[in-house]
This record gives sequence, C-alpha cells and structure tokens, in this order.
Amino acid sequence: MTNIDSDAATDPGPGDHGPTGERPPETLFHAAAWREAVEQAFDLKIERFMPPSEPAGVAYYSVMDDIRGRRVVATPFSDVCDPLLTTEQGWQQFAARLRSFEAPVTVRPFIHRHALADDSFEHRCELVWHGIDLSAGADAVWDGLKSKVRTAIRRAAKQGLTFRVSTSMADIAVFHRMHVDLRKSKYRMLAQPLSFFEELHGRFGDDMAVILAEEDGDPVAAMVYLAFNGVWYYKFSASYPRHYRPNGALIIEACREGDRRGLKLLDMGRSDLDQAGLVDFKEQFASTSRRLSTLHWRPEHRTDPIGADAGRTLGDITELLTDPDVPNEVAARAGDRLYRYFG
Repeated sequence: MTNIDSDAATDPGPGDHGPTGERPPETLFHAAAWREAVEQAFDLKIERFMPPSEPAGVAYYSVMDDIRGRRVVATPFSDVCDPLLTTEQGWQQFAARLRSFEAPVTVRPFIHRHALADDSFEHRCELVWHGIDLSAGADAVWDGLKSKVRTAIRRAAKQGLTFRVSTSMADIAVFHRMHVDLRKSKYRMLAQPLSFFEELHGRFGDDMAVILAEEDGDPVAAMVYLAFNGVWYYKFSASYPRHYRPNGALIIEACREGDRRGLKLLDMGRSDLDQAGLVDFKEQFASTSRRLSTLHWRPEHRTDPIGADAGRTLGDITELLTDPDVPNEVAARAGDRLYRYFG
C-alpha cells in the first residue's frame, strides 16, 4: 500500500502538519506514564532538559552508567523520541548537553529537522517506520488491502481462530509467556521483564490492551497496543510456532478497536531494514512509511575496553540463556535481571 521514503530529513511524517518551526507532536514515548514505567522497571532516571533559549521546549535523555560503561540515550527503551523543540538554537543547546557527559550518545529523532540536519552526529539510516491511517475508519483500511491479503485474513477465521480484546493484566501476562518463548526460540534474545508490562498497565489502564488470537480458548498469537494522543501504538507482538498465520487478522482487529476508540492513526512502530519479512508484512497494511535515522556521537579518542568487554559478555550470556534446552521460565528470570543493560 505504500512506498518507503528514503529522505527522512525532508519528508513530513505523521503529525508533522504544521508550519516550519512548529515543534514535533508529543508521542507515547514522551508521555509521563511511559517515562515513569521505564524508570521504575529498569531502575534508571530520565532527565528533562529545557534549553535556556527556548524555555517552553523540553527534551528527554538518560545517562546510563552500569557494567557496559557510561552512555547517553535520548531516550532508552523507546522507539523514537524527538526533542520537543522548535529552533536550531534549542537543538544545539540540547546536543551540547548530551555531549557534555563525554560519553557515547544515541538519539532517535523522528521528524525534528534540526536534529536530522546536524552533521556533527553520525547518521545511520537503519530503521523504517510504518503507520495506518484510521481517519476514514477500519472499513476503509480493509477495502484498501490487496485481495490476496484479505483472503489470508479470512483464512484465520476458517481455521477456527477467534479474536478478543482485553485490558486485563492477566491476559497481558498470557501474552508475555508467548513473548518470552518467541524471543528465546526464534531470535535468541531475552524478553522485557513482566514487571515492565505491569508498570505500563498500572499507568495506562484501559489505554493498554492486548488483542489475542485463540484456538478453542488457547492463545495462538497476541499483540499489545497503547493509546496516546489520538494514536494507537502497536508496541509488542508474539505467537507460538504453529501453522497458523493470524497476524494479518490481528492487525485488522486492532484497526477496528482503534476505530471504536476514535483514534486516527495506528502506529506500527519501527523495524530494522534487515528484517525483510517484518517490513514486507507491515507494507501490506501501511498507508505511510519513512526511513528513520539513528544519530550517534562519540567523544574523540575515547575508548572503554571494560564496557566493551562487558557488552560482549552479556551477548555470550544471552546466547547461553536462550539455548533451546533452557526452560522458558529461566529465560524469563534472566530477562528480569539483565534486560536493563540493553537500553
């Protein structure tokens, strides 16, 4: 339904409808509820910066100082997080603040034109974002799909799968068990701790929902969504390795739920460009997309051999703890202890 835009610095993204100089829209990752959940679950502090030249503006970052060494992330465990600033001077003051810690810096802006034009940072165009326009309703999304995609979605119902939307923490925990299994078995990665989902649920309440695909009441696949500022954020998904392929049907169910809630955009989140299968899947539904640049800065001549060694050791430990012979319960407990170091 869409072509990926390759010029992240100039092409407007969702919400970027105002005149030049208007500050980026506040997203889920700016929300106090999101920031507080991240802080509590991962034992870190997200700092607020207000540039002297732009007192109405704000930007967020964390100084992470742990076994991996010191690093600055704006902001950790978030897909993107534009500085909510309007001027080049405001951005330069924020960038100077980030660099003042003399540690590696990572920024993930979405549409902030001054950040994306700053050549003092290394730009890596390694991600792509997709979104589904819900302003015309879920039926319009369905009508815009190719016939083969609609056929695949109908197949899920013919296979006996049923779908339901839940805002209960018990059902989010059902999703989390699938999440641990999928990340361990398919990606050899640890999952976010259940406590993170509990923190989100405690703050977002009914604005956090899980959409489940079930066979005779048993879960097959699930997606977790959060609503904020008129947008329905597709944040997490998981499934058990069976012959069903219900993800397309889950997306349509999410569009219907977002429409019922009066939301105007389904944010499908970011994907790594080397995840061709995931990108192709999202392309079937998306009405808009754009490349994302991750900005990196490193102090000249700075080395951190201890932190680098710790990072390699964490990789080795993760490989051991996601071995097929390791029980999922052990992998889940490892994620509880270690995921905070992956930010």
